[in-house]
Amino acid sequence: MKANKIQILMLAVWTGMALSVEAQEPDNRLNREMTLEREYDPTVQDANKVNRLPEVKDPEVTKRPIDYSPFTVPADPEKQLTVLPSGAIQTEIPYNRRRGYFHFGGGMFMNLNGDVGYHILDTDKDLLRLYVSHHSTGGNVTYLDRGILFFQEGKQKAVLSDNLAGLGFRHQFSGASLHLGAEYNYTGFNYYGWPLAPEQLVSSARLNPDSLADRNTQQANQTLRGYAGIRSNGEAGIGYAIDFDWTHFSQKYGPVTHLEGLREDRLAGRVDLNVRLGEKNRRVGIVTGIQYFSYTDSPLRTDSLGYRNRLEATFTPYYRIDGETWHVKLGANVMLLSGDSMQAFVSPNVSGELQIAGRTVFYASAGGETGSNDAAGLSRRNRYMDCSRAALPSRTWLDATAGIRSSVTRDFWLTVFAGYKIVENAVFFVPYYHAQAQFGNYSTAFQPDVTVFDAGAALKYAFRQQVDVSLRGVYHNCSFGRGDDEARTFGLRPEEMKPFGLPEVEINAGITVKPLRPLALALDYYLGARRCTLLRGIPVDMGNLHDLNLRASWNFSDTFGAYAKLNNLLSSRQELWYGYPMQGFHALAGININF
Repeated sequence: MKANKIQILMLAVWTGMALSVEAQEPDNRLNREMTLEREYDPTVQDANKVNRLPEVKDPEVTKRPIDYSPFTVPADPEKQLTVLPSGAIQTEIPYNRRRGYFHFGGGMFMNLNGDVGYHILDTDKDLLRLYVSHHSTGGNVTYLDRGILFFQEGKQKAVLSDNLAGLGFRHQFSGASLHLGAEYNYTGFNYYGWPLAPEQLVSSARLNPDSLADRNTQQANQTLRGYAGIRSNGEAGIGYAIDFDWTHFSQKYGPVTHLEGLREDRLAGRVDLNVRLGEKNRRVGIVTGIQYFSYTDSPLRTDSLGYRNRLEATFTPYYRIDGETWHVKLGANVMLLSGDSMQAFVSPNVSGELQIAGRTVFYASAGGETGSNDAAGLSRRNRYMDCSRAALPSRTWLDATAGIRSSVTRDFWLTVFAGYKIVENAVFFVPYYHAQAQFGNYSTAFQPDVTVFDAGAALKYAFRQQVDVSLRGVYHNCSFGRGDDEARTFGLRPEEMKPFGLPEVEINAGITVKPLRPLALALDYYLGARRCTLLRGIPVDMGNLHDLNLRASWNFSDTFGAYAKLNNLLSSRQELWYGYPMQGFHALAGININF
């Protein structure tokens, strides 16, 4: 799709949205502040918060806490958190009465999981928190047998050690708040997936897979981050939020162990300035965000990584007005990418919500963004990503959502929603064989232009704080525009292009029962249906993901609790990425202490 046609379409959509009363779904990023070791998010616009309408609970169906290795978590890999929630949350101990927490659990497949945190300062004006988290695994997993000769070998040790340490400080002035902090993350892992090989090797006689790839040497991803920010409080006449963020990402090895891995530095700044116009319910402002990426590679490399130092900038002027039963924000994103002749593009940034009846709210939004697709970001989504191959930045021309959120009764909440997205250079992960690499099962980015239609519903029912039932289902439908180059690169016909790795249907369901006050039993299930991947230019069925888990927790007091989990109760043999099988049935038990 040509850029000028897309810009005309965006202008038309923006104009149409601006002439209507739209609605905005609550910013889910604020939920990240709910955990004790909450991560500072400089993108949250505290200076730009709107007054809420009468409370209408959104029936969020959250995924179960990650109690150990993501090898065991098939649900929605791109959105799984790698930071463990505090143990207090996992057993529902009222941790906010205490300043520290300790959590530790262990189980089958050498799964270990723990975290500890403490509020060194905890007053109305000052908060200084320290936190450390660890989860790891080192057990054997069994490859799926697809009838290919190589898949008869059986088992391979899957190694992961993920460690996070952080320090955060917040000071409350009379009219502003200051945030400072730093984090360090170390992730060690092996490329344990079944080695991919050229067609001629697959069709040959039995070969030792260790001769095709190194599945034992551990790669190491390290991330060091520092941030600082200051923002105004409340609805001051002049509101502001100023944030700075620096991130350094590095890999221990390149494609082979005698080459150093990639080094990536990201320097980001964001400024939100807004002014009240007359009445308290109107504001005008502008948000400016700039990111600069710089790269360093091993001096021994002779081939080009494809990485280039680059600048990304976004300017968002907006106007906001709040009524008693409605809120509207009108704006636009003007985005600039260095390289490619400094390409610029525009997307709408409009949103709003309208109370249409009682405790029922209609909401809608239309936005857009630049996807950096930096090495650090892609590695968080898929640690087996081949970082020696640069991915193109994505351009989201339109990301529109509309829905109805309602408290049908006091104990029952319902949301129905639909969305439409237009993305240039989207990212789908597919398996990739790198002939010059020492590690034989990489993922790489397949980047076509895509339009995505989503539709779904979510509901939640609570009965006397003893039973909670939740259900959420989403249907994804994708179609592809320009993609001939990508199709030729990966050896498939344009009509064979699919959203590789993305399930067509996703369902999250859960029920929690509290038969006794200290005891909670939770059963949750995830279904990811109709998945496929791309292998040697041929779409390959990946099978459905089924994840059924049971958790029991017992709070002996507000200080001490214990829990046990049974995961993959269906003993499903499945894989998150092609050739990377997940653990079968496994159990884990742990304790939580607040102090």
